[in-house]
Amino acid sequence: MLGWSKKTSTAQKESKVHDSKTHDPLRRLGVLDDEDVRVMLRGSSMVKVRSQRWRKSRSLRLLEDGVSVWCESSKSSRKAKAQQTFAVTEVECVREGCQSEALRKLSGTVPEGQCFTVVFRGTRKSLDLCCTSQDEALCWVRGIRTLQERVSNMSQKEKLDQHPSVMLGTF
Repeated sequence: MLGWSKKTSTAQKESKVHDSKTHDPLRRLGVLDDEDVRVMLRGSSMVKVRSQRWRKSRSLRLLEDGVSVWCESSKSSRKAKAQQTFAVTEVECVREGCQSEALRKLSGTVPEGQCFTVVFRGTRKSLDLCCTSQDEALCWVRGIRTLQERVSNMSQKEKLDQHPSVMLGTF
């Protein structure tokens, strides 16, 4: 009986250690209880838009490191796989509504409140997305902005502890 309770407490401790390690990056960013970030962690189905005819379903989800967003795609090339994730540090800005060239051309055919654009630094193409609801789109817009702000306010040591690639702004 004594051995059983000892094993149980060890298992409970290991479980708590695993849980805290999983949430450490989010805790360090101070976003563990942020509802927008929780929505991002659960993931969302969206439509990636390039033109009137080019629209592809995508699932986006914030990874446990709190700085990487994973975009599920059926593409299999190495370049495509490399672009399936992006760091919030790579994002120049997030625009609400139909503020990109592609989305402006679709104005009236897509619900503006459900759309947003992720504009990247450098040469990477912007990401035009349309969510299933306005609330979901707002969660992603606010969530990305919150994460950007939190990362930019971290010290160099905190950034290295969070994820070494945060320092470089790329993965």
